[in-house]
Amino acid sequence: MTSGAMQIRGLDPEEAVRFAPCIPGLIRETSPVSYDYSFGTDGLLETLVSVSWATADTLFSAACATAAVADGELLGVELGFEGSNFRTFQANLAPLALDLVARGAVTYDQLVALAQRSAKVSYLNAYIPDHVYYLHALSAFPQYRGRGIGKALLAAAIARARAAGYRELQLDVLADNPAVGFYQANGLSIVVETRSLELTRDHGFPSEYRMAVTL
Repeated sequence: MTSGAMQIRGLDPEEAVRFAPCIPGLIRETSPVSYDYSFGTDGLLETLVSVSWATADTLFSAACATAAVADGELLGVELGFEGSNFRTFQANLAPLALDLVARGAVTYDQLVALAQRSAKVSYLNAYIPDHVYYLHALSAFPQYRGRGIGKALLAAAIARARAAGYRELQLDVLADNPAVGFYQANGLSIVVETRSLELTRDHGFPSEYRMAVTL
């Protein structure tokens, strides 16, 4: 258990490498239902997130991360970027995935299945306007929850987005995620509710909320 003061900041290169093994688990925890459906549970998400973490301009890049750190330990992380970058950064994962196939780290069949399932859940990250700071992921380790880590990371993201001239901060979250109440308590409101009849019926997906706060 850490005892030092918590810092909210970017990571230096050494820290990004040292904390890399922790990141896939934090990412999966933000939306287990959707990540388990899209990527499966055979290590594909962990492999792709790890490669993306080390690569700029991809969805899970350390360059897009703000971390909560105390006594040299990672407590939690926030990943966010200009909303219009979402699709670009998403597309930039493709070359990484193909390289993983070439190196034998994942199989071609895994990627085909990912592409098919991802097409069905594409509504989960619908259109994101250019003027929006899009909060892609915010997660803290269970053993550190209750210490204000998520609140500090969210407040830092809002302040950073406001200072950069964005008009809104937006995020997507499944309706059954306890984080919905956390976001509402910190100033965000639900602006859109979306449901996939097929995914709800066959895979237990709840509604998806787009939440936003004006900056």
